[in-house]
Amino acid sequence: MYAIVTGMNGTVAPELARALEANGYVVVPWVRAEVPIDDPAAVREFIGNVKPDWFCHVALGSPDWAEWAAAACDEFDIGFLFTGSVSVYSSSQVGPFSIHDVPEPNDDYGRYKLECERRVRLANPDARIARLGWQIGEAPGNNNLVDYLHRHHVDHGHIDASRNWIPSCAMLADTAASLVGIIEMQSAGLYHLEGNPGLSFLEIAESLNRLRGNPWTIVPTDTPVMNNLMRDDRVEVRPIIETLAPSET
Repeated sequence: MYAIVTGMNGTVAPELARALEANGYVVVPWVRAEVPIDDPAAVREFIGNVKPDWFCHVALGSPDWAEWAAAACDEFDIGFLFTGSVSVYSSSQVGPFSIHDVPEPNDDYGRYKLECERRVRLANPDARIARLGWQIGEAPGNNNLVDYLHRHHVDHGHIDASRNWIPSCAMLADTAASLVGIIEMQSAGLYHLEGNPGLSFLEIAESLNRLRGNPWTIVPTDTPVMNNLMRDDRVEVRPIIETLAPSET
C-alpha cells in the first residue's frame, strides 16, 4: 500500500508517516521543489502517476492545492485525508465542540482551515477531514506545545499558565495513530481528534515541566478563560493523562 503525505517538514506529517509505515504503507512525500503546488495540472499528474491508496494532506498551502488534490483523488478513486484544526472555532466559542457545532473563526488561520475544509468536501465527497488540537511533541524544534513552552520561557523568563484554560490537545504519536485508524476503519466525513480529558493549561504545563526535569518557571494565572475541547465518540485518541500523569493542582 502507498500513501502520499504532504507537509513532511512540519510537525504532524513526519509522525503520521512513521505510523503509516508501521502499518505497512510505503510513504511517498510531496516535495514542493519537484511538484509545484500552484499548478493544477502538475498536482493531478503527480497523483495520477503515483496512484497511491491514500493521499494525506497535512501541509499548509493554498485552499486551491487542497481542492485540486481532493478532486484528483476523487477522479482516481484514491482515499483522501485532510487535517483540519480546532482553530475553526473562535476564542469566544465555548467547547467541548461536536462536529455539529458551527465554526465561527475569528482569525486568518481559522478562516483558512475552514475554507480548505469547504473546498475539500465539494471536490471529494468521500474525503475524511480530521480536526486536530495542539500537538504535544517530545522536544522543542517544531510547532508543538513543548516547543511553545520552551520558547515562551526563553523569551520571558517564565511561563504564564491559566488554570481556567482547557486547551484541545493530544500527544503527537497518539494523533498519528488515530489518523491511521480513521484511514483504515472510518467512512467519509468530519472527525474530531481530542486527547485532553479536561486538564487545564496549567496542569499540562506543570506535568510537562516535571517530565522534562523542571527547566521552566511556571506562573499560575486565572486568564485566559477558555474551553477549546472537541468531542467525537467515534474516534479513540489515547488520553494525554496516560503520558503526563499530572498531580492535582
